[in-house]
Amino acid sequence: METSPSPRDFDPVAAMPAAAFFGFDFRERAAEHARVALAPRPEFFQGQGRVHGGILATLADTAAVWLLLGPLLPERTLTSIEFKLNFVRPALAERGELLAVAKLVRRGRTVALASVDVLQAGELVATGLFTYLVAGVAPG
Repeated sequence: METSPSPRDFDPVAAMPAAAFFGFDFRERAAEHARVALAPRPEFFQGQGRVHGGILATLADTAAVWLLLGPLLPERTLTSIEFKLNFVRPALAERGELLAVAKLVRRGRTVALASVDVLQAGELVATGLFTYLVAGVAPG
């Protein structure tokens, strides 16, 4: 007999259509950190053969949300308030996989904050700070 997963077992970040579209690989999540990987594909590159900054931002944001949202489900949600991402060096196809490492800064009652480093071949590509509004789920 099969049992249905409880709402707590459902991972809306890993299940989102965008995660499948980009090909995110959800590697590890613990209370204070999370790791999400992405293999560069030709359609991710801008005109100079570098991974587009928006792709790097999407990867970093996804890692932060995956870290912060897990303990809040199913009663609470996250909504982006602000993020700042600094690009340190270009992400290039020949350097291979990108890895976003999110670290908990603060998970408060109404605001959650994570820092994220995006690495490629062990080198820092981008680093940022991501802030989210923590809200209750509207009655359905």
